[in-house]
Amino acid sequence: MEHPFRITSATLDVMEALLASPGELHGFAVAKAAARPTGSVYPILARMEQAGWLESRWEDGHPEEGRPRRRFYSLTGTGAAASRAVVLERRGEQSPSRRSGRLRPALRLVTRWGGSW
Repeated sequence: MEHPFRITSATLDVMEALLASPGELHGFAVAKAAARPTGSVYPILARMEQAGWLESRWEDGHPEEGRPRRRFYSLTGTGAAASRAVVLERRGEQSPSRRSGRLRPALRLVTRWGGSW
């Protein structure tokens, strides 16, 4: 299958983090859930958004003092379907977040806290 950007193991981890979230996540939460450094996650998010797989928006209002404004990301319909297909194609049914029927600990936190830390 041809994809609009290179699919690496980090890209798969980001896709799984986004798929596991019931709503939007800010970039740092995606990095934490994917267990990847932000320096590799943000370029992946940019490529996914450029391909039309993600939508993003800046945080409304003023952030807490000492913290930069957050950018929130969510999969588009096309992006969700494509990400599911890519993860299944590359990792099969034994993807790390699905092995025991439970999410990775970081993904459980994101889901539990509604995607905002």
